[in-house]
Amino acid sequence: MALPSIALLTALICSACAARSVDQLRVWFDPQDYTSTFGEPAYLFLWIDGVVDRNVTVKFNAVDGASHVNITAEQSHFYEGASYTEKRTYVSVTGSHQGRFIIKADVEPEGIVDHRRLFARLKVALNQPLIYISLVIGWAYTACWSIGYYPQIFLNHQRKSVVGLSFDFLHINIVGHICYAVFNSFMYWNNYIEQEYFDRHPQGLNPVIGNDVGFAVHASLATGYTILQCYFYPKHGNTVSPAAKVIVGTYFVIIAIAASQAVFGAFHWLDFLYILSYIKLSTTLVKYFPQAYMNFKRKSTEGFSIWNRLLDIAGGLLSILQMVINAWNFDDWQSIWGDPVKFGLGVFSILFDIVFIVQHYVLYRKSDHLVHAYKSGKRRSIQTSKL
Repeated sequence: MALPSIALLTALICSACAARSVDQLRVWFDPQDYTSTFGEPAYLFLWIDGVVDRNVTVKFNAVDGASHVNITAEQSHFYEGASYTEKRTYVSVTGSHQGRFIIKADVEPEGIVDHRRLFARLKVALNQPLIYISLVIGWAYTACWSIGYYPQIFLNHQRKSVVGLSFDFLHINIVGHICYAVFNSFMYWNNYIEQEYFDRHPQGLNPVIGNDVGFAVHASLATGYTILQCYFYPKHGNTVSPAAKVIVGTYFVIIAIAASQAVFGAFHWLDFLYILSYIKLSTTLVKYFPQAYMNFKRKSTEGFSIWNRLLDIAGGLLSILQMVINAWNFDDWQSIWGDPVKFGLGVFSILFDIVFIVQHYVLYRKSDHLVHAYKSGKRRSIQTSKL
């Protein structure tokens, strides 16, 4: 008797859940982000799921720049008594000028569905090949930044030493990377956080994509492994300075206070994640100074891989090039000037890369050659004595 009863109860629960999911009318765009060139139609797919208990009309319109957007199917109809299980319809939208446009779907009568996320974003480009060029450049600078961690790891392994590498730089850097990884992971995977973001930005799309998560996690792991090398290889007194300890400690205090405020409801978890992102930005402003000062103090870049900075500057320049191409192709210069902090930090990193390059190839080039010659001569003398 027990098994049939359990089976009957399970069937009733499943039926109730299915009824709820079908009875509640849902209308949504999927995907919500489209790209086309002007003069080329883009097909925006609208989905409907549930039972229609009255006649429903869906009207489409452009929120901004309506004069530059031509909507072919201006409305769709769904009739009372019809039942839909994720039925798909579409509207054809053609842009006559490059730019970014919001296409809204208004459902009448009002109140039958949730309108807050019922929109699609159309990006109209001037030139189709530039879209692919931008995509290739994006993968290229991501590869440069990701590969850039390995020359230092290889150099440490080759030398069996971390002398010349700033511990301050590494410890400040990993705090920023971990904060960035946590921010991206929760924004990308956590539905609650994503909904908080949408509540604040009703016509916004999630700014984090899978590549952002992968890059941040990889950067944290690579930097963490480099720090482990610092504790296994000879360092000859090289350690984390008191100033760096204060900076890292301050970050931990800020994180702890912000997390406790979020736990007790003083502000939202999304605000906590924003604080982590601000910490990431601030680490970019301070992390390069210790390594540059160490090179200046030692009058040498021995032990510090210049390939790290060469790949970083290549990635930074490619990133700026992509921003300029996209701004011109989509007539969206606001994407650059509208986020001066991000753009400024990119330029700041490139300037420090130039400092490291000048130190390595100009200022301390002779010193590094002398160090190499001394080590080579020392190895030869040891081999001769053994013979």
